[in-house]
Amino acid sequence: MNYLDDLPKRESTHDTAEEAETALRKIINTCKLFVIQSEDRNDYGTDIQIEARDGESMTNIRAHIQLKGTKSNTKANGDVSVSVARANLNYLLMQADSIYICYHLPSNRLLVRFAEDVYHEYEHKKLVWHHQKSITVNFSQLFDEKFQQNLNSRLLASAKSMRDRRLKSIVTPPEQISALIKKTNATIEVPTEPSRAKAVLTELYNSGNDAVISNSFAQFAATLDSLPGGMDMAYMAEINLGINGTPFDEARVKQGIQVLQKSIERGEAYKGSLLYCQGNAWLALREYEKARDIYQSALSLLNTSELADIAAQCCKNMGSVLEKLGEYDEARNYYEQALELNPELNEAHFALALWYHKKRSNPSLALKHLDKIIVQRDSALQMSTVKSWRIELFFKTGEINGAFREIFDLLGKTNQFEWFWPWCARLVAYFGKSTVESVQKALTFWNRFLREHPKDSYAEREFLLCTWFLHDAGADTDMNFTEFKSAIVQLIENGIQDSAFLWDRLGHWAQSDGNWPEAAKAYRKAYKLEPKPYGYCYGTALNFLERYNEALPILFRQAKEHLPDAMSWFQVAKARNGVGAIQGSIKAYQRALELDPEYDLAWFNLGGMYWNYGDYKRASEVWCEAVKRFPNHELSSKLYQEFPFLFEKNHDEYKHLL
Repeated sequence: MNYLDDLPKRESTHDTAEEAETALRKIINTCKLFVIQSEDRNDYGTDIQIEARDGESMTNIRAHIQLKGTKSNTKANGDVSVSVARANLNYLLMQADSIYICYHLPSNRLLVRFAEDVYHEYEHKKLVWHHQKSITVNFSQLFDEKFQQNLNSRLLASAKSMRDRRLKSIVTPPEQISALIKKTNATIEVPTEPSRAKAVLTELYNSGNDAVISNSFAQFAATLDSLPGGMDMAYMAEINLGINGTPFDEARVKQGIQVLQKSIERGEAYKGSLLYCQGNAWLALREYEKARDIYQSALSLLNTSELADIAAQCCKNMGSVLEKLGEYDEARNYYEQALELNPELNEAHFALALWYHKKRSNPSLALKHLDKIIVQRDSALQMSTVKSWRIELFFKTGEINGAFREIFDLLGKTNQFEWFWPWCARLVAYFGKSTVESVQKALTFWNRFLREHPKDSYAEREFLLCTWFLHDAGADTDMNFTEFKSAIVQLIENGIQDSAFLWDRLGHWAQSDGNWPEAAKAYRKAYKLEPKPYGYCYGTALNFLERYNEALPILFRQAKEHLPDAMSWFQVAKARNGVGAIQGSIKAYQRALELDPEYDLAWFNLGGMYWNYGDYKRASEVWCEAVKRFPNHELSSKLYQEFPFLFEKNHDEYKHLL
């Protein structure tokens, strides 16, 4: 042979690789679920990347493929094995859902294996393989249209979920990131092998992780949809979210009703249990009459001791449906029947507690049921929800300390509960200003509230009102009048709604300090904004400042129109006396006593008016009556000392005043 004809030989693997690539391209183009997007020329572990299609749309979602071709003999069961570098597996594991594809030339089959499954196989066998140079990949599954459909669904579901979570994080302000983390439910990596995926789904369902299942629903469906009953628990998890008042997918719940019906027809599970789940679906969809009918059918079958727990849950949910339909007494009967079947059913105790609270206004009995609720692993009822109602019921039964104990117990977990601050703020504002002790606890709450929500005007208002309460009660506060006034003015300038009321509180603080000029200024602000409720205080302050001409028209209008009580007429009398209208003053005192015969100062002042007017006989009559009515009053003693002759006829009756 001419030495010039000694040319390089073509390796047989080149032909094998080309045939494998040709076969792959053919089936990819036939199924139209993927597009071959790139071929890696620097082959470290990935030969080809395929991009998933979503209908007619391209997605930029890719799977990495290591493509192999072989002419080797098959095993007895038809499986094919190839050897690959261990480092190659590590390389593929960097990308989720990477796959090995093997073209077996003798049988003209394209076979596939997930890289994760290869890893799981070696780890499950507990082999010492971490330092091997090569590993064996076993193939049995065809890379056909069915596999491609599952792979496509899996890639789309995983990538869209990751995209949505990533973008949500990007647009969330830094100060809200912690709250986002607390309320974001986890997702999991669903195994690619159906039996392992089903085992994971079962464990998640039995442990009450319905939201995690929902977040990974599409990933489970990609693996389990082809198995009869494979997705039943995933649909039941979605239904559970719906009946527990959390966000859920209505389309899935509607589909779940059909899925459960097919399960009933297959006869693989007890019909009564599946009917109960269907009833739950109708309840989640707010189709209450349909839910009631299904629950009745379920209960007729759940009549054995072995099924008592499911029957108890069915009774409880039947009660919920009947409440929605307005059949409240019958609802209670079902709640009680649920507890007869299972005395530890948290949801039934909770439902009865709210029933007694809302339908019978019996907070004490409601609390008794809440107290019977204990933490249970498989219960969808959150203890934080129980505590929220315990807080309200404690307040309503007057157990203020109990209410604040529950509040303070939750303070360290507020980021987990969106309801905490608005719920507790409403209750503390309404019930927290009854005693000095309760106000001191309320101040602690509002301090924490403002630490979490600086410059919240509602919380600032409540904080100042609690401080005012303590001052008015004579208790120590951390603010003086100047500081209190500055805070009130700032709050009003920031646009708080009830500024007239706040001016009035400022006026009362000044009044209790004896600072009548400041009191009059504050009362005037309140009066200008709302004359009807605040005219009395402003007019009274003007009386104390002896500005009777200004006070009289305000107080007279108050007494005639807005607040026609004894106190208003008493202040009218003082103002009339101040402007020299003696007869008018006497009439005003008389009117005050008509409205309140036990108004002590009105009696004594009326007697004084008669005395100053020169009508000593009438003065004597009024004062004698006053002393008789109020023998222990300091003015009674003063009258007897200064005018003993007025009481000479009844000396024995009044001698104790000496």
